[in-house]
Amino acid sequence: MKKVLIVGGTHGNEWTGAYVVQKHEKQIKARFPDLDLHFIFGNPEAFKISKRFKDEDLNRAFQFLHEDRPNSFEHHRAREIKAQIDQEPCFVIDLHTTTSNMGKTIILCHENKLNLFVAEKAAKNVKDCRVVLSPDPKRKYLVSQSDFGMMIEVGPIANSIVNGKVLEETLEILEDILTSLSMPVENGNLDVYEEIQDLSYPENSFIHPKFQDQDFIPLLGEYCPFKTYQGEEIQHKTTEVLFPIFINEAAYYSQNLAFTLCRKRNLNF
Repeated sequence: MKKVLIVGGTHGNEWTGAYVVQKHEKQIKARFPDLDLHFIFGNPEAFKISKRFKDEDLNRAFQFLHEDRPNSFEHHRAREIKAQIDQEPCFVIDLHTTTSNMGKTIILCHENKLNLFVAEKAAKNVKDCRVVLSPDPKRKYLVSQSDFGMMIEVGPIANSIVNGKVLEETLEILEDILTSLSMPVENGNLDVYEEIQDLSYPENSFIHPKFQDQDFIPLLGEYCPFKTYQGEEIQHKTTEVLFPIFINEAAYYSQNLAFTLCRKRNLNF
């Protein structure tokens, strides 16, 4: 597969991806001349106002394409991007950042040999790069509009800033993915963290200081993720080894989503 769509700025306050597609297009195309690379600025209107979105979250808007939403810029933009993806088979790479301590992460929505092969190479070649499996049966995410592709998620970083370290880590993962797309696909083996449960904030609580930034740290038995404003600690329990991710992500406050639990799986392909 030679056609690759690289999308940055899907969320207008995640500046890393926006600057990758605006400032690095020429040098990346020069480095990978055998690939048909297309750079897309996902949500320029949200970028102008430095907000996650203007009218609705673009990275959740694709599940509503069958509806008529004339007052939503993101609905219109989702249709435009979907049309580009549907022109011919392509590999989609969507660039994101997070306020959570996720480090260097690749997120897959579809399990197929090409996706798993490319992710395996990045997990081996990029130090401390992890792979999350985030099933998307409703195809709400931008990257889910093609069967082939992945999100890059790097953090922690505050919204609406450029951090050189995060920018270079994003480019490192992106370039490794593009290198793998130029290689013949082989059988392999990949460890993934599969999302299985979202946890909400209990009333009148926040993330416990000792739980903050513990993304990907294994949990077994009792653990304490929350604390109330009156000082009460709220315990949870797991009967198997699970891994929390996106702990205290700023973008998820509106959904009351505190973190997500994952189960580690090994995939042969």
